[in-house]
Amino acid sequence: MKNENMARLSPPWYTYYNFIKESIGSDPWVKVLDMTEMSGAQYIITIQARRIEKARALATILTLRQTFGNIVVDIEILHNGNGVSPYEPPLTNAELLRIFNQALGTNSYFRNVRLGGLVAESIFPIFKKEVIQFFNDDISDFYQNFNGVASNVFVEVLRPDIYGTNINPSTEQGAVNNGSNNLALFVLLLALFGIFS
Repeated sequence: MKNENMARLSPPWYTYYNFIKESIGSDPWVKVLDMTEMSGAQYIITIQARRIEKARALATILTLRQTFGNIVVDIEILHNGNGVSPYEPPLTNAELLRIFNQALGTNSYFRNVRLGGLVAESIFPIFKKEVIQFFNDDISDFYQNFNGVASNVFVEVLRPDIYGTNINPSTEQGAVNNGSNNLALFVLLLALFGIFS
C-alpha cells in the first residue's frame, strides 16, 4: 500500500492548535496566527491581542506551554508586535475575576465569571451551552470532526490554577424543566410498582 493512500490522523498538537484557534480565537479583539514549526519537536502558536490589558490577561489565564511526548507547543502572546508577560502574583480573587473579564469579555463563547466552591474558593469562568466543532481526522465521527462542549475545550487551553486558585470552566445553566422530568419519573415508578393498572 502506498503512503498517500494511508489514513492520516491529526497529531495531538494540531488538535491543541485548533482548541486555541476555535476557543480563544472566537473573539474580534484576538487573532490566532498559524502554528509555526520551530524544529521537529517545537511549535509556537502566536496570539495577537488588540489591547495590552487583554494580551496580559490572556498570558495570565492560558497554559503557555503544552507538551505531547517529546513535542513542545509554546503560546506567544503579542500586542503591537511585542511579547507580553502575565500579571505577577499575588493576585486577589477580585483581581482574577477582573483578569478573566479582560481576557474573555469579548469572546463569543464567554458568559461571565464567578467565584465559588464548596471546599476551596475557585474561579468559575462560565461559557455558553454551545459546541465547538472543527475537522480533526476523527474517524469515530461521520464527518471526521472534533465536537466538544465549549467549556470542555476551554479546560484544555486554560491554566488549571492560577497562583494557587483553582480554575473550573463551566457551562451556563440550562432552562428549568418545571418538574416535568420529576412527574414522568413518578408516573414510571407508580407503573413499575403496579399502582397504575
